[in-house]
Formats: sequence, C-alpha cells, structure tokens
Amino acid sequence: MTIAPADSTLVAIRKKVRRLTASASESILTTADLDQYINTFYSQDFPYGIKIDQMRSVYTFFTRPYIDRYPLDVNFNQGIRAPVFFEGIQGSFYKDRQQFYTMWPRFPTKFQPISGDGVETSFSFNIPGPFLSKEVVLGGVDINGNAISVNDDGNGRMILLYPNPVISVPAANTNPAISGMYNTNTQPGDPGGPGQNNPVDIGSVDYVGGNISVTFPIPPAAGTTMTLWVSQYQTGRPYNLLFWNNEFTVRPVPKIIHKVEVETFLTPVQFMAATDSPILNQWWQYIALGSSIKVLEDRQDMEGIENLVPLFDRQEALVLERQGVEELFTPNPTLFNSVTPVVGGVGGIGYY
Repeated sequence: MTIAPADSTLVAIRKKVRRLTASASESILTTADLDQYINTFYSQDFPYGIKIDQMRSVYTFFTRPYIDRYPLDVNFNQGIRAPVFFEGIQGSFYKDRQQFYTMWPRFPTKFQPISGDGVETSFSFNIPGPFLSKEVVLGGVDINGNAISVNDDGNGRMILLYPNPVISVPAANTNPAISGMYNTNTQPGDPGGPGQNNPVDIGSVDYVGGNISVTFPIPPAAGTTMTLWVSQYQTGRPYNLLFWNNEFTVRPVPKIIHKVEVETFLTPVQFMAATDSPILNQWWQYIALGSSIKVLEDRQDMEGIENLVPLFDRQEALVLERQGVEELFTPNPTLFNSVTPVVGGVGGIGYY
C-alpha cells in the first residue's frame, strides 16, 4: 500500500482550518472566505510579524540619466536595509534625511527671470541645468497684491499653489465676538484646513535643459520681478542611497545607467491555486493556526483563540528555530571583526 506524502498545499491548510474552527460546511464558512483568511495571514500577518532568511532578497533597480528619485512598491518589498552596492561596489545607506542631506546639501541658486508688466501672463525662459526636481520654487506678487507661489511636482510640471482661505465658524465678526472661541476652516464643504494648498498645473520644467514655461491665471504685478530658486548639481557615479517615504534617493545624481542593489524582505505571494504550497512546506501548520485565529477573531470566540494560542506559539517557535540554527557560529559584527568598505570604490567618486 502506497502512503501519500505529507500534504502542505492549500488543500491541507483549508482542511486544518475547518477542523480547528469547527467549520466543516460551506454554510458555516465558505471556501472563498476561508481563502481570504488564509491569504491575509500568509501575505500580511506572517511576513510583518516574523523576518526570516527565506523572505530575504536583493532588490535591484537601475538608475536613469539625471534621475535621483526611484519609488519602491512597499507592499511587496519591506524591511529595506544595508548593505547597498553600486555596480558591485559597496556604498553608504541612509534612512535619516538629516544625515543624508547634511552630506548632500541642496544649495539653492537664485534667478530673476520674470519681470511683470501687469498684463502678460505667459512666460518662457531658460536656466542653466541640470537642477534637482521638487526643488524648483518660483514666487512673486500678482496685480491684486496676492502672493504667487509656484513649485514643481517632481515630474516636470509647474504647480501654482493657492492657499485655502481661513474660514471662521462662527464668523469672526459675530456679535458678541468672543476672543479665542472661533474654529477655523471647519465649515462644511471647505476644501481643506488652514495651510492646505490647492494645486493648479500652470506649466512645465525641463530639469536637464533648463527650459521653464508658465502661464499664470492672474498676471504678475507691473514693475515686480519674480524670484526663482533651483538646486543645481554636478553628476557623478552614485555611492550614497537614502530610503525615506517609500522612495530611494541616490547621490551623486547619475548621468548614465548604474545597477543598484540593496537588501530587502519580500512579502510572500498569496496562494493562487489549491495545489500551491508556502515557500517552506513546514510553514503550512503555522499558516493554518494563524488563519484559524483570524476566523475566530471575527466570531469573537475568545475562548477558542485562547485554546489555539499555545499551538500557534509552538509552530512559530519551530519556524524561528530554523532561523536560529542558520545563524549559529555567525558572530555579530564588532569593531574587531568588521571589514571597513571602500565607499565609492577605487579611484574616488568619479564625476562625469
């Protein structure tokens, strides 16, 4: 008689969850809902609660000429950490904006490219490039005496920022006026709170060529000069990487394509078919127990959850035991056993 091998597929996980939660029939727990519980635990709770080697990976992206910012899908990649390599040469990795921009300050340069006459609204001019995106600031005064505030959006568009009006509820001239008893920007239908800006696309900017075009809805005041700030830079081979707000920033800004590698923890892909198994077959019982607890949470069955917690903890310990064994005889890095990398590689920074 042939004995079937141990089953670690989604079929086995479903069967165990049904047994642990007393959900034998579709009328009690549909398979569609059951799969949602399982995939939620496997792709969301599990990888965020435990970080193990089987979820470690190397995230690779390639720089583009004159582009310094690269977004990351943090639903799939999580736990970004050093080391970082540029073309195989180790660089410096930052998660603190203060440290990064202390090393790479964004020094602004001032220009005055627009002189208002009170009539003209469209202007085109050229500024020596390249300069950083999201750092272009243009300002002045319109014919009504109101401030003109323009900033680029980082994607080549010039955005006029209209600040929301400060609306007092009750009105500030309410009689009797009670000082300090007014709520501002709380009126129904108000587009936002005080300090919030309403962006309007009014033009374009070329960060490399330096061409800027804008069309104002209200012309700048006659006899006024508008001020433009840009942060110019010199290109070079990148060797510094900042990860902040789900985005990578590289310095120096590259002029050519470079390969960048950084370590990450992956989010497991959810089960797509009944025959799918987890990354490691041994995880299936851990996933089944975690999914069962989620089912019982929605039923508010606290006693059932309490019964499963010791079993769940045992399976979690088995999952972590493998990680512990793999780290045996691996010393923690110290001042005495660490190797100091040559940041930037042999031959220096390499500007071009």
